[in-house]
Amino acid sequence: MSLHDRRDLTQAARGAVTAKAAFILDEATALGIHVGTDGTELVMLAPMRVPREVRVWFEKKIDEYRAEIIDFIRRENAPRTGATP
Repeated sequence: MSLHDRRDLTQAARGAVTAKAAFILDEATALGIHVGTDGTELVMLAPMRVPREVRVWFEKKIDEYRAEIIDFIRRENAPRTGATP
């Protein structure tokens, strides 16, 4: 496998992880769950109508994809805040 092939695989894997982070955030939003960041930590705010098991699942996934979710939120908010991603 060439270096170029490995780079393509690495970029594809990064893209898949970013897609998972976006999916998790989209599903959370659909349930009324809000996720925010200060750039280092994540905060999840879920309405009480969301079952406990669902909240716990989102907590685990948000923790599992912490870096990707922080990066995704920062990139999404960059145009609004004037920051560079």
